Amino acid sequence: MPHPMKIIAILAQKGGVGKTTTAIELAFAAHLAGLAVGIIDLDPQGTAAKWGDRRAAREDDDSPPVIAGQASRLGVLLDTARANGSDLIILDTPPHAEAVALQAAKISDLVLIPTRAGGFDIEAIQTTLEMAELAKKPAHVLINAVPTNRQHLGARALAGLQERRISVAPVMWMERAAFADLGADDLAAQERDPLSKAAQEAQALLEWICRQVGLTDSLLEGKTTSNLTDKVA
Repeated sequence: MPHPMKIIAILAQKGGVGKTTTAIELAFAAHLAGLAVGIIDLDPQGTAAKWGDRRAAREDDDSPPVIAGQASRLGVLLDTARANGSDLIILDTPPHAEAVALQAAKISDLVLIPTRAGGFDIEAIQTTLEMAELAKKPAHVLINAVPTNRQHLGARALAGLQERRISVAPVMWMERAAFADLGADDLAAQERDPLSKAAQEAQALLEWICRQVGLTDSLLEGKTTSNLTDKVA
């Protein structure tokens, strides 16, 4: 029996924390794992949608669809995705847009909040956490873009969040060239090198998120990072 469609909202009121990169990398990992997945880009800048347009223009494109959407049409878009048999929809939301973020949180099954490990960035997540609480939806923080030569920053951020009893994803994303290069050549980490550390981090986060929302069967069929090489070759 198929799973009901699940919705993940990527939220952060602070800009520059990697929301779009997170949305694309998670969607691509889910696509490779065999899930019917799509991204709805609610950010007026349309970064994820433009990525999707560039990918769709390639003759050999094999990537999840990205739809540029407005918050006012979110319900219609989700109904369409559900009718089309989608397993997972990822909402990429804009910064500094509380109404859109709250709407996305209310309609989601899980809220993921990317943040860098710096003190100012950690402080800035409070507003987003309050939105998730208001929406009565589970929220988890993704510690993102931790410099590989300053891993203590990530450990410090993790400890501080745990002291405040804030849920943190057990996967920490480091500052990887593969993530940074996504905007340069449009290649997701697992597509670039399925065995890279960036690819492993993306896959591990996807598997954890799927367990949180009850989407486990497809990922438990042995479709892990280590054996995706043939699919992306």
